[in-house]
Amino acid sequence: MNLDDQMERCDVQYCKRRDFLPFKCTLCNRKFCLEHKELKEHECPFQFAERKALKCNQCSQVINYLSTEFEIDVLKQHVCQKINIEKSKCPQCKITLNDLNKFYCTSCKRLVCLKHRMKDEHECDKYGKFNYCKLM
Repeated sequence: MNLDDQMERCDVQYCKRRDFLPFKCTLCNRKFCLEHKELKEHECPFQFAERKALKCNQCSQVINYLSTEFEIDVLKQHVCQKINIEKSKCPQCKITLNDLNKFYCTSCKRLVCLKHRMKDEHECDKYGKFNYCKLM
């Protein structure tokens, strides 16, 4: 294995110095040598940008962004943690389902409680009361 393959070059156009452990700028995400690691030295385009934060209304997560970005674009890129997490209930007994008491029926593709996990107990769409397949 060649040592040159493990080294990375400084991203400053006129430098291109090779380094084993380059410094990564937290603002522009480019890699630099020891001499150009400071914002002023590599003329970072984001050096005068302010760090801002906003709070998501749905999941209450704080989102950090730079003042050069628009707030609307930052919210569009944010993947909300609580969008698909809803409290589901058993269609038969209306009990709230959690990780310990839910069962996924592969036939009708519904979540039911453990008490109603059998196909005849939760009125499975594909099976009738006598546990045979209904004709389409």
